[in-house]
Amino acid sequence: MRTYSRRALSGLSKMFLSRLTRQLTPEVRVTNYYFFQAMSVGVVNAFAGIWFASEGITPGQIGGITSIPLFLLLFIGVSVGRIADRAEDWRSVIVVGAVISGVLPVGLFLVQGYVGILIVWTLCVVSQMALLPVVDAASIRLGQRTGFDFSRLYAWKTIGYMVTIFVAGLVISAFGISAFVPMFVGLSLLRAAMAFGLPRFRDARHDLANSVASGRLHDILRPWFLFPLFGWALVHSTHFVLNGFLGLLWHEQGIAESTIGLLIVMGSVAEIAMFVGFKRFAHRLSPRTLILASCLVAIVRWTAFAFSPSVPVLFGLQLLQALTYALGFLACTHFIADVTDESIAAQAQSFFGILQSGVAILALVSFGWLAGQFGAYAFLASASLAALGALLVVISMTLKK
Repeated sequence: MRTYSRRALSGLSKMFLSRLTRQLTPEVRVTNYYFFQAMSVGVVNAFAGIWFASEGITPGQIGGITSIPLFLLLFIGVSVGRIADRAEDWRSVIVVGAVISGVLPVGLFLVQGYVGILIVWTLCVVSQMALLPVVDAASIRLGQRTGFDFSRLYAWKTIGYMVTIFVAGLVISAFGISAFVPMFVGLSLLRAAMAFGLPRFRDARHDLANSVASGRLHDILRPWFLFPLFGWALVHSTHFVLNGFLGLLWHEQGIAESTIGLLIVMGSVAEIAMFVGFKRFAHRLSPRTLILASCLVAIVRWTAFAFSPSVPVLFGLQLLQALTYALGFLACTHFIADVTDESIAAQAQSFFGILQSGVAILALVSFGWLAGQFGAYAFLASASLAALGALLVVISMTLKK
């Protein structure tokens, strides 16, 4: 009798969850995944470094732990995209990858010391980051077919990121940095659970065999296509620098920690505004024009940062995050979607991710030395990268209208 009751209860719960999932629109189901995906990223970006240090890992070793996953992604990113493109639907690869990346963090409970943490952490980060371009490619195609706004997904992603950093900060303040691993594991498993609710991304009538045969990634890798993506990858790398060094430089300029926190939040709020409003004006201009605008604004922003402006000016400059990051990223993803078909959609987005990772590694290493030598003036190097990015976009526009 007890066994029967358990089976009945299990059947009812599965039926309830299945019905609930069907009632949610595809947009809501994808939004849920993006929101919870950002939560695990938020807790890592904010507190992983502190946890590494608490485990006795040196700053130099932390640099290796954070850079090695990015380096490995240079070699496997496109392969993951190719596997996803050849699947009947991108959803199956996303679900399997989300489960793997959700379970792997459990290994952090089992290891100690630099080598053990390095191995498990690399597996965690690579398995998660390799999926990001696939999810973006699938979501953009679904949005094109059903009419929902892809850019709004990133608004919710940013909100999830901000909420997690705030809540995780309270948890760690109460229980110490030892709470980091349980939070990371729990949020990773929650993200994996959300993957099961994702909708089918491809049209049910999609002819996979003909689609796979219809295009190859290297056919599209021409200068007019590569230059805008590489140009904005340069701008994206300067945002990696921003995350890694700006808080430290502001602290050295005598800005209070509470003010630094508000400045960072201001940048996130600006991103959300762009993600929400992008669709209203983006169709009026070509993606490459928007990428160029992002590069040009970045030149102004980084140049201003180099001269240590006052706090009120910094708040204004942080609002430009909407243009230097959110606008540029969305324009690049739409540029890729506009000139590729479904047979190489995930591969193309993964290739873009590789460009960003590769340039970011070089920028982080270079800027660390420049900041040590020149302080805030190192942002002039960031402005120079943005100027080079703008030039590459202009060349692309002359090569192919």
